[in-house]
Amino acid sequence: MEHIAVIVLAVEVVVMVSARVGTERRHWAHAKGRGPAPHPREDLTFVPAALYGIAAAAMAVGALTASVEPTLDALATVTMFGVLLPAFTANAVLRLSTRGGRRAVTPVLRGLAATVAATGGLVSVGLI
Repeated sequence: MEHIAVIVLAVEVVVMVSARVGTERRHWAHAKGRGPAPHPREDLTFVPAALYGIAAAAMAVGALTASVEPTLDALATVTMFGVLLPAFTANAVLRLSTRGGRRAVTPVLRGLAATVAATGGLVSVGLI
């Protein structure tokens, strides 16, 4: 399970970096006069609260299934890799698929983001 968790973690980081590069590219294009103004809340850290909840619920299910000891170290690891990173990655998926726009988010894209958050939360238990 640990190998899968590490692979999922690496994929999450690649997706977040890709979204960040796209955001920066849009900002630089606007600064040079080659593109429209970026959306005001396009930053990857402005994550909808529902994605945090989905990742936390999936992480809790995974922790109960794997019978993880509730130590402070395990709690910190699972909080970082089981809630924050999956929620940021799910938001990055939304930003990549809509090129930063909020109006273009469809129910299918919301479902994809929820799936990404839930998968990241569930698999993160393998890091403990």
